[in-house]
Amino acid sequence: MFEGLDWKGAFKRAAFAAALYVLFIYVMTIAFPDTFGASTNIVSTLVVAVAFFLIYTPFFAFAERRKKRRLAEMKAQQKGKPGAKTGTRANAGATQETASDDEEAGEGDLRGRHNPNTSRRKAARRRRR
Repeated sequence: MFEGLDWKGAFKRAAFAAALYVLFIYVMTIAFPDTFGASTNIVSTLVVAVAFFLIYTPFFAFAERRKKRRLAEMKAQQKGKPGAKTGTRANAGATQETASDDEEAGEGDLRGRHNPNTSRRKAARRRRR
C-alpha cells in the first residue's frame, strides 16, 4: 500500500501548502484586523499549519503515485504494449461481451472528440434563437 510513494515531493508540497496558509492568515490579519483577528493568535495559526502539513503530506504522496501510475498506463496504451489495461470505465465491469457490445464499446473511443451522430445545424439554430 505504501510502495512507490514519493515522500520527498509530498513533504515539499505539504510544506508549501502550510506556508501558504500561514501567509494567508498573516495577510488577512494585516488587511482586516478587526474582523479577522489579532496578531496574537500566532500559536494557534502555527498549530493549524502543522495539522495541515500532517494531513496534506500523505494526501500529496498518494495523489502523486496515482498520477504516475495513470501516466504510465496511458503511455503503455499508446505504445500498444500487451498487458496494458484497455477499455473504458463503462466496459471495465462487464464480464461477458457479445459482438454488439464490442461495437458499442467502440463509441467510447470518441471521448473528448466531436460526436459525428449529432447535427451541427440544429445546434447552431438553437444558439441563434
